[in-house]
Amino acid sequence: MMNKANIISTLKELFLKSSTVEFEKQVDSIISQEENNITNKTDLYLKLLSFLDLTTLNDDDYLQSLKKIVPETITYYKGNKITVAGLCTFSNLLPIVNNLDLDNSIRKVVVSGGFPTGQISLEAKLRDISFAIENKADEIDVPINRGLFYENPNELSSEINKMKDTIAKTSNAKLKVIIETGALKNYLDVYKVSQLAIKSGADFIKTSTGKISRGADLYSSIIMLIAIKEHFDLTSKKIGFKAAGGIRKADDALKYYLLARFVLGEEYLTKDTFRIGCSNLKRDIINKL
Repeated sequence: MMNKANIISTLKELFLKSSTVEFEKQVDSIISQEENNITNKTDLYLKLLSFLDLTTLNDDDYLQSLKKIVPETITYYKGNKITVAGLCTFSNLLPIVNNLDLDNSIRKVVVSGGFPTGQISLEAKLRDISFAIENKADEIDVPINRGLFYENPNELSSEINKMKDTIAKTSNAKLKVIIETGALKNYLDVYKVSQLAIKSGADFIKTSTGKISRGADLYSSIIMLIAIKEHFDLTSKKIGFKAAGGIRKADDALKYYLLARFVLGEEYLTKDTFRIGCSNLKRDIINKL
């Protein structure tokens, strides 16, 4: 039986050669094997709760909708308090978020940078990011401009680098770059844009905005995880991974965790480096406990 490094190497060879059917078959096999090795699902569901970015990105969000989400950020299970990793909303709502009664451990996460398309000027992106930093954002999720990726990747790299520089001048906030895997042409593009984002300054790479019909998928995710592992092996720097977009069932979310654990190792997976974005997922996890 091949060891893990050889399996990952084989997967990479398959998606680089566009051997899509065999690649997906191999990924399905990994997930199945990892699921068969689970000894305690409850412990894993509890872990998932602590990895959630609880998200509200509705066009009518304001004070009352944000107040309603606060109780959802904490779960008590058998006397233990479990907080989600982050609360994610629009950057302009940060002044409201700052006045909510949130646990201090919960990261304030915002979408910015022309979310969800990235189709605004770089100047406007940097202004919005500066506003988020001034209002104490802990993490900033920005989408790539896919047009730049396909026609001028060097300019896209420069944009990401300048967004990261803007943050780093005055803050330790994390930059999470959204790949929007469901809108890319193929798995090779997922790999290329993951590499580009990481090399350009991303602290996290994230699957999706949740604003197009095709959100996160497991096949693109393992490619992103392979890019993260390669960077870590070269530099010892940990880049985070965030799965988001259409993940509504606890057992589906668990598959992303199992894939990340397979590629990166369990010790890599903390809320500093692994997240799942959710709006409705938490309810299903609670129902499983």
